[in-house]
Amino acid sequence: MDSPFDKDGFAGGINMGIGMDTLYFKEDWAAAKESLTGWWNHEIRGRWALGVRAPRANPLPFEEPPPFPADPREKWLDYRTNHTHKEAFFSAYAHYGIIYPENTAYLGPGSLNIFLGTPVDFQDTTTWYREIYEDPAEVEQLQFDRNGAYWKWTAEALEFLRERAAGRYVVTMPDLIEGLDTLAELFGTQELLMHLLDCPDDIHRLLDQLDDLYFEAYDPLAELIRREDGSVPYMAFNAWGPGRTAKVQCDFSAMISPDMYDEFVLPHIRRQCQRLDYAVYHLDGPDAIRHLDSVLTIPELNALQWEPGAGQPRTSDPVWWDRIWKKVYASGKSAFLHGAPIEQVEPFVKEFGTEGTLILTATEDEDTAKRLMDDSLNW
Repeated sequence: MDSPFDKDGFAGGINMGIGMDTLYFKEDWAAAKESLTGWWNHEIRGRWALGVRAPRANPLPFEEPPPFPADPREKWLDYRTNHTHKEAFFSAYAHYGIIYPENTAYLGPGSLNIFLGTPVDFQDTTTWYREIYEDPAEVEQLQFDRNGAYWKWTAEALEFLRERAAGRYVVTMPDLIEGLDTLAELFGTQELLMHLLDCPDDIHRLLDQLDDLYFEAYDPLAELIRREDGSVPYMAFNAWGPGRTAKVQCDFSAMISPDMYDEFVLPHIRRQCQRLDYAVYHLDGPDAIRHLDSVLTIPELNALQWEPGAGQPRTSDPVWWDRIWKKVYASGKSAFLHGAPIEQVEPFVKEFGTEGTLILTATEDEDTAKRLMDDSLNW
């Protein structure tokens, strides 16, 4: 398959007609988008932003997918088989409210570092990246490889999915990832911690480069998957906004002080948000909570998603109400709760209200999902 990008790496001559307000796997897609648009703006449009996934009582007809290749690398790169398996999943599971069926060209979290040359170690259920640099002072310019196999694969996979998904499901932006998280893949996590102390000027220089390199990937991919309504959905956490949308993060921040966060992370997250229409920050783990106040000062940031991590109470648990969510609502940002248990949905909404509240959950059967959706209108 020829690449849909021209010699400069931008999509050209492509029919972007992948809108449609009704999808085969999501008939109320128009209503979901209206609710999500309201959520970003702290408004209720139609109904508040609750999404529930549940097994269908009567699965939709679908093409029986072939088995994946046995070789892990071939399995990850086989986007055609991935598509048929995704359709089988969408046929088996209903998406109520604002949650929607999506698929993307996925090689693990952090596609940007792959485009910058990081080798990929493909395992059966995950991928690992290997660092390629040692001394930041010796890296004059990070190189975006537009002729690289994985950049071309991403373009070809997204073009294939866009054509197959039209009128059926939503094609989303791969999880690019930015800033220190990307440098940690390029240099190694422990090594980067030392570099922050030993050669901070070089790290600043490379972070400045990444601010632009991120959008050298995002912009052409956005043009490739942009829908007729102008939206560019992002794969992480089902993030959809009526424009250029992304999840932003710095998981590496769990290992640095607030002063270092404000120096090495905050300015770059803000620049990233300034080039997006809608951005949600992914705050990951208790050790990242110390940066919450700084994150919430970013004027261009719209929302925050809190991931407590393994072994911790879930994102909607009352233990986080004072430490996380009261601060989020007080800052004027929207709250994004991914994976809340169904029994915690109503108490959370009664505490914080529905404006600016987005909750994604799952039930064991369709009747429970429908009942939760109906009951939620009265909270």
